[in-house]
Formats: sequence, C-alpha cells, structure tokens
Amino acid sequence: MKWANSPRTSAIAGLFVVSSLVATASLWLGPPAHRNFPVLIGLALLTLATAAVSYFWPTSIRIFDLSYPAIVYITIGVLASGGQGSPLFSLYFVVVAGAALVQPFRRVLPIALTSVILSLAPLLFAPLQPDFIARTFVMDAMILVVAYLSSFLSADAREQRRVRRLLEEIFLASSFKSGEDLSQMLRGLVAVLRRLTSSDYAVCYLMAEDGTQLTPEAVDIAAGFSSDDASVLTSWPVAVGRGMAGWVARTGEPVLCADIERDDRAERIPGTPEVPTSAVFVPLKIGEQVVGVLRLSHLGANHFGEADLRLAEVFGRHATFAIENARLFDETGRLYRKMRLLSVTDGLTGLYNQRYLDEAAPPLLRQAQESERPLSVLMVDSDSLKMLNDRFGHAAGDRFLRELAELMRREVRTTDTVVRYAGDEFIILLPDASTEAAQRIAERIRLAAQDMPLGYGIPLAVSVGIATYPDHADDLEGLMRAADQAMYTSKGAGRNRSTIYSITRDQSGS
Repeated sequence: MKWANSPRTSAIAGLFVVSSLVATASLWLGPPAHRNFPVLIGLALLTLATAAVSYFWPTSIRIFDLSYPAIVYITIGVLASGGQGSPLFSLYFVVVAGAALVQPFRRVLPIALTSVILSLAPLLFAPLQPDFIARTFVMDAMILVVAYLSSFLSADAREQRRVRRLLEEIFLASSFKSGEDLSQMLRGLVAVLRRLTSSDYAVCYLMAEDGTQLTPEAVDIAAGFSSDDASVLTSWPVAVGRGMAGWVARTGEPVLCADIERDDRAERIPGTPEVPTSAVFVPLKIGEQVVGVLRLSHLGANHFGEADLRLAEVFGRHATFAIENARLFDETGRLYRKMRLLSVTDGLTGLYNQRYLDEAAPPLLRQAQESERPLSVLMVDSDSLKMLNDRFGHAAGDRFLRELAELMRREVRTTDTVVRYAGDEFIILLPDASTEAAQRIAERIRLAAQDMPLGYGIPLAVSVGIATYPDHADDLEGLMRAADQAMYTSKGAGRNRSTIYSITRDQSGS
C-alpha cells in the first residue's frame, strides 16, 4: 500500500481518517437533535478525499500536517453534536496522543495548543454552561500531559528502535571477510551512517602511503543529488593540514561544526554549493596514526549534535577496524605469496624446483590431451659441472649453474617453464611445441652454453634429451622417462648434443 512510503505520514493520515469517521458515526448515531446533515456530508467527503490523497499522492501529504485539519473537523463535529455537551471531545485526546506517537514533542506542542484553543469554540455559539470552563480546563491540561508523556514515551521507543537498528546496521556493515574489497566495505559503512544521521552526503577519506594527502575512498549521497555531485566529492583529494578534513588528519581531533562556512579551518571543495553547511569530521586512527577521516555534511546549519558525533566515532572505529583488517589481510597475502614462491623456487638459480614441477606438469599434460596439441619436454644435464667443482671449487660450479639457468630463461619462450630438477639436471616444459620445435630450442641452449664467458679455460657443454607427447609417451611419467633416456643417449654419444627419444636412438644432433 502506498501509505507505507512514509510511516509518520501514514499514521497521521490514518488518524485523521479514523477521527473523521468516528465523528461522522457519532453524529449519525447520536440524538436526532444533534444531527447536522451538511456537516455529516462534509465530514464524509473530507474523509474520502483524505484517504484518496493519502493513497495516490503520499509524498504530497508531507506539505502540511494532517493533525491540524483533523482537529478542525473534530471541532466542527463538536459544534454540530451538542457543543459544550458533545461526546466528541474525547477525539481531541486521540489526535494529540496519536500525533505524539509519531512526532517529537516540539511538533506535538502546537497541535496540543491548537486543540486547547479550538476546544473553547462552543463558547462562541451557545450560552456558557456552569461546569464547561472547569471541565474544559481539566481536559486541556490532560491533553498537554498526554502530549508530553506520549511524546516522551514515543521518543524513548524510537531511540530504542534506532539503537537496535544501529547495532544491526553496524554488525552488517562491518562484517569484514578476508578477501572482501575494502572500498565496498567502506561504502557500506558510510551509506548506513549517512542514513542514520540524515546527512546529505558522507565521505570516507584514506591516507596516502606517503602521509601527505587524503583520497576519497567511499562516498554516499542522499537522494536528490546528482552523479555529478558524487564525482565532485570522489575526485577531490585533500592535502593534510588544508581544509577541515586536512586539519583533522593532522591533529587527530574530531570536529562538530555547526556551519562550516563560518569556520576559518574550512576550505571549499570546488563545485559544492555555497550555503550554510553543518558537518562532522572524525579521524580514523590505528594507535596514534591517522589512516583516514570520516566526514558527514548536511546543507543547513546546526543539523548535527553530540549524538551524531558519537555515532560517527562509533562508525569510525568500525571503519578503522576494517582498514586494519584489510591491511593485515594484504600483508598476510603478500607473506603467503612470498612463502609460496620460496617453497617452489630453487635457492641457488631462482628457477622453479621439483615441487613446482609436480604441480605444474599434470595440468599442462591435461591441457595438451584436451586440445590434442603436443607437449614437449627437454631434459638438460651439464657436461662441465664436475670438472669445474674439482678444479675451481664449488663456488665456480654454483656460478656456472646460475649462468646456465639465466641462459635457459633467455632462450625459451614466455610460455615455457624451466625447472632445476636435481643437482645439474634441468627440465624444460614446452607446451604446444612439436618435436622439431623442441629440438630447435634445445640446440639454441646447447650452442649458447658453449659460449658462456665464465673465464675458467675449460670447455662448457650440456647434453639434452627431447621427448614429446603424444609421439613418445601417453602419460607424464613415460614422457619424463623418455626425455631422460634421450639425454643419456646424448651423453653416451659423446656429450654436448641434443637427442630426440627413439627406440633406435639414432636421431641426435651435435
């Protein structure tokens, strides 16, 4: 139902309709002497008109408060149903109490005073009955008491509902999960905070890594503002120390500003309206370090109070918690990636190790099988390492292995994987490479190894074995074994050569 668009308007509109219906029914069912048919018809029509307006144009009802016309129509009913002796006087209580349940006391008080004044209207149309003044005075006093108590109790209930909703919103908005985007988290927080404080816009700034400026990370604006307004806020960084947000970032102190236009610390954001604007600024701090600033703004002075500042500080702590968790998550992720890389990397050469080979090779073979494309493997073994170690020491051998690893990185394609398999043995995985293409790469590596400028005065060489799926094996174990056998064929044929796996073992290059 459209009345649900505004609970407050719905309650007042419903109250008016019910009051009018009660007044109409009372007149119709009362003594014949009290029936005034023009008044009956008028009340009925006004009731139907109000119901129609409330249903079809709910937003237009906010232009005026229906409590006042309700009081006027009740007064008409009182005058038409006996004046000073009318049974409809009780409806004043209904209107005032009902209005107090949905509005603050400062708005209920004029309604109550209007009821008091109009309750004296029968004095203008009939002689004074002896007990009317006393009865009316007691009734009016009770109306004011009801207005105050109902408003007080309603305000307390509203505050309890507000706090409960606040806690629920905070819990939902700050339920940070590892991997969740920090910007999305902060957008949720500022959106909830803006709604709870009835702000026109809310901004969460984050401190840059160098600590010199604040960058808008999350913005939420009220309905009625355009996307251009949001872009103005999101595209304007704030230097630390400049403007109100910069002052808060530098000092770490919160600010509750009745009118930012009158504050010397403020600095206008280009493109924002030049009107009195109330604002709240809260620093986001991890320990003593300011990592951001939370800002609330409302067009119009004196919109925010201490309660809004405290609420912003609560949300600020949750935003800080989210930022700290995000940083911790990022740091943990970086540490994990670093440890992960170390676990699959050979410490001497920087190449992948056998653990990585065990993880990477099966998916490559499955991909080759599914796409019906070849997968070649090179088994590379040094012919010179033992001689270098024996004559010049292990430092010379380590240098040779590092240089050889770098050489192989340069000679293979970007899609290929070079692995230090064990000691001076290396495996190179060549996806989508035929046997002939694999042998060309093997020969490039072998010839480049001969020319490595190590300066030790001994010949440098490698032996290479070549095997290809599906020509030489159907599974990974058979493919590795075939490449290994071809490498030993190269060594047996005089070293410093590449050999394609074959049962006859006669396809070697040197």
